[in-house]
Amino acid sequence: MAAKTKMGALRALALTASLGLLLTGCAGKDQALELPEGHAPLPSSAGPSAPAGPSAGAQEQLTTAQLAVASGISMAAGLGFDQARVINGQELESLKEAPQDSLNGVVVIPSQCSEVIESLNWSPVQMGGEGARTDFLTDKIAATGSVEVAKVADKPALEKHYGTVLRMLTECKKISLHQESETVPFTTQKPVVKEGQADSAILWTRAKPGQAMRQQALVLVKARGDYVGMVSFIATDGLDSPQFAQMAGEILNAALTQAG
Repeated sequence: MAAKTKMGALRALALTASLGLLLTGCAGKDQALELPEGHAPLPSSAGPSAPAGPSAGAQEQLTTAQLAVASGISMAAGLGFDQARVINGQELESLKEAPQDSLNGVVVIPSQCSEVIESLNWSPVQMGGEGARTDFLTDKIAATGSVEVAKVADKPALEKHYGTVLRMLTECKKISLHQESETVPFTTQKPVVKEGQADSAILWTRAKPGQAMRQQALVLVKARGDYVGMVSFIATDGLDSPQFAQMAGEILNAALTQAG
């Protein structure tokens, strides 16, 4: 696939809560990619817009989670991500339900890692309480990001997610995904983040460089007080660069300054 086509497909994406591990082929500009730690195409009527801080009157009406996300987006804008899209209404409500059967016919090898990798389909809003999310990007960086904050309404669910990430980084750090006649590697590693910047951090890579299913995702999660935040990046390549973990940590901690 030409680099321009790849960039066009990536720029059409916003983050969702779906793991999306279908081994589909290379997507065109208007075709959805199936992305782990999910990413679905933006509706054609809702393109990204430049981020703007809430007015004083609007701030009085925002929830703590919304204020936290706005703070994270402000940091993202300062780091060069000049386009953002708020996820709200029915779209946000739909993210509160964890996707079912997200592997959808994909065979995980070894099989004992199947449940673990499917459990990566977690995000803060799935705890069912107060939550907010905004996606962000820029034409200058080949990655799409998301900042999400929610009230910890289900602490066991949060602890379970931490356990899932730990298992992905240990017993399931090198696995294979097979569907029909195609098999691709799926590997994980712990990104380098400053002490205290994240309670949980994972960088996963699907497929080899040059393969149609090539995908990377970087996910940092941290709790503070009664809230938990998550910052994610997706890209075809390059998320193993230390700058992405550094930016994710700065955005996450900026968001949580409004929650702690």
